[in-house]
Amino acid sequence: MVELACQHCGYKWGYQGQNKYYATCPQCRYKVKIPEGIASILGRRKLDLELKKRASIERKAVKLRGVAALVNKAVEEYEHDKSMLIQILLRLQRSFGWLPRDMLSEVSKQLNVPISQVYQIATFYKAFSLAPWGKHLIRVCMGTSCKVQGAEQILDRVQKCLNIDKDEITSDGRFSLETAKCLGCCAPAPVMTVDGEYYVNLKPTEVEGILSKYE
Repeated sequence: MVELACQHCGYKWGYQGQNKYYATCPQCRYKVKIPEGIASILGRRKLDLELKKRASIERKAVKLRGVAALVNKAVEEYEHDKSMLIQILLRLQRSFGWLPRDMLSEVSKQLNVPISQVYQIATFYKAFSLAPWGKHLIRVCMGTSCKVQGAEQILDRVQKCLNIDKDEITSDGRFSLETAKCLGCCAPAPVMTVDGEYYVNLKPTEVEGILSKYE
């Protein structure tokens, strides 16, 4: 919006139109000549609107498939807003289960942000995974309170029961194993979660029985 003043009656108003030559005074209906400086601003604004409209039409004209279509759906949900990159990645993580390399590249392309920025966020936050997760996600807390109460023994028992190391997935795709710096439940340590369900005051001998409940 730009401010115009009527040369006839002196009335001032906020002009939101796109005509860069003349505007009609809302009070006296006099044709007001738009100053050259303001006219150039309106011209650029009109061009920007036309370019955005054309880009939107071109995007819709291309029928996306596979990963590109999945990314496009998430990106459009957040109106191609670069500041919503984390939310877009979370949306894709929920939909797909993990974030493959070609998906991150497509996010970079469709949002027009550097791929390095996308990778930085995807690797920084624990909520994201760059590899497939198992059907059930196990997290063993390795915070100070849990370590003192025997978290390392819990982790060792889980690894032996499933025959995997941390950050790995079982051969049948049933379990993934991660460690966490803190699961926010320090008093009843040690703590382990399976799909977000908490198991507290845990003993190594209880691990196998807990895992057997998950098919």
